[in-house]
Parts: sequence; structure tokens; C-alpha cells
Amino acid sequence: MQYLHDHCDGCGQPFSKDDDIVVCPVCATPQHRACYEKEGRCVNEAKHESGFLWQSHDAPAAPALSDDALLPCPVCGFQNRRDARLCIQCGSVLAPAQPPVQAPISGQRDVFFDVPDSEALELEEDQREQLESILAQRAALAAPGMTAEQEQIAGHPIKQVLTFIGNNALRYLNKFRRIESGKKLGWNWAAFFLTPYWYFYRKMYRPGVIFLTLRLCLTLLLVPYESKALEFYQSFTANAANLDDAALQAALQQLLQAMAPIYLGIGVLLVMAVVSALLADRLYYRYVNRSITGAKQAEGRDAFLLLFFRRSSVSPMLAVLSYAAVSLIPSIIFSFFS
Repeated sequence: MQYLHDHCDGCGQPFSKDDDIVVCPVCATPQHRACYEKEGRCVNEAKHESGFLWQSHDAPAAPALSDDALLPCPVCGFQNRRDARLCIQCGSVLAPAQPPVQAPISGQRDVFFDVPDSEALELEEDQREQLESILAQRAALAAPGMTAEQEQIAGHPIKQVLTFIGNNALRYLNKFRRIESGKKLGWNWAAFFLTPYWYFYRKMYRPGVIFLTLRLCLTLLLVPYESKALEFYQSFTANAANLDDAALQAALQQLLQAMAPIYLGIGVLLVMAVVSALLADRLYYRYVNRSITGAKQAEGRDAFLLLFFRRSSVSPMLAVLSYAAVSLIPSIIFSFFS
């Protein structure tokens, strides 16, 4: 047995040959399945952000790191591992080390080991190497310490999925695991507060267009009521001092009636945000699965790399453009009718 001379970091008991062991895909920590299920996560999850990697107690001591392999903290000056994201001493965010422009091809192809090579070529050799280098760098940031042979998510190697997700990859890994365990709905705060912009940020154009269209239609319907309510409010505040109690009460009642459609619109926006937050993780899970599957069906490795690169990671520019559309389109439309 591989871990026969080691012990579980969860309960401290040594492993036996009959133990059911779970290995964390992030830090490679072996632990009893019962300990993992009791915590609902890796027993060393708190150490993941520091780049922690489990080592066997029989393994030789790690060699001392040279200055080139260390990254000083900009706040406290502590020397951290170069691949660490947070300072072990004070918890400050570390500036990422600048990776080389090109990494060894064998290391890059490890991310996409289940994609066969093909004679169908679409890229020049330097373009192909540059693209593979970018994806390899994403893999190093999104899936530190993981190997291509570890568990699968949505039928794809976990390292491949995390490379595709990019930003906050480990967070979505946990969400995807819950979905595959049978949980139908989740909750995504980014999708709640940033509907529809979050969908464009994650390159999910179909749900993004649907939510964007709904928001635009609601905005166009409410603009006349907002203008009417604003005019009524300005008139009310200008004449309130000259009104007796009965007239003031009647004016307030009219103001509330004028505001009713606006309150209704805010309620509809809130419901739309809730629906978006509940569905976002499952929609993203399907998008990741569909995109990687579609890329693998392309003819040739070059076509796969191009599709994978274009559909993966995030697009802040699309999120900004969708926000600009919601802000400007109603003004443009009403300018033609004013």
C-alpha cells in the first residue's frame, strides 16, 4: 500500500492496508474517507492558498530553496515559495512571479494529455508554442500541484477543467463537485449582484443575452414612469408648503401611486437576480462541459487549442460592454422619440 507508513492528518491514526483513502487533488494529502466526509473537504484545505503540498513521512527532506526559488513578501519581507499566492507570515497577497515566455512542451501537453495529435495544422509553430505556453501558465496558476492523472470533473481531467475556468478555479471546483453529487441549485453572489454582466464575464453569451434583453425591456418600460414620478415629486416638493393637511395627504397618495410601477419593476429585477444566482453555477458547469467537449471534437490539436483558448477563462471587456449597453441603449432609443 502506498501510504502504509503514513498517518491520516484528520484523525492522526496510521493507515492500514484495508483503509479507504481519499487523496486531495489540490495538495495530494491522503486521508480516511470518513475523515474527509466528516469535514466535507480536505483536512489541509486551510493550507492550500500557501501552496502546501503533502509529503510522505518516508520522503527525504526537501532541499533548501535558493534565492531564485523564493519570493519576498512586499509587506513583511518574509521569504515565501515562488509559487505561493499569500505570504505565510502575514497573509498579504504576493505579486505573481513572472513565468518564462515558453515552458517545456512536455509540461504544457500534460494539461491536455487526452487530446490526440493530428496532421491537421492551422497554426504556425511559434503561434502554437505561444498558445500552449499561455495555457500552461494558466494551468500553473489555477491548478497548483495537480497532475493530469487525478480525478475528473464533467468527464474531463480536473487540471484541464481548472485551466479552462481560470479565475477562482478552485472555488468553482467545489461548486461543480456539489453539482455532480446531485445538488440541483447553488448560489452565486457575483451572478446575483452583476446580472447580466457576470455571464458575459464568463463568456456565457446565451444566458447573458437573455438576462440582458429582460433587463433592457424592463428598463424601457419603466423609463416613462420614472420621468412621470420625478416630475410629480418635483411639483409636490415645490408646493408642499402651500397645501393644507387634506391636500397634502391626497398629494402623497398620488405620489405613491406614481411610484407603484417603479417598485414593481424593482421587485422584478430582484426576482431575476435571485433566479440568476440560483442557476448560475449549474449553467456554468454545463458551459464548461459543453465547451471542452466541443473543443475536443475539433479536427486536430491546433483547432482544439484555438477553441479551448477562445472559450476559456474570463472576458472583463465583454462585461464592460454589456454594462454600457444597459446604460446607453434606453437613452439612445428614447432620444429618437423625444
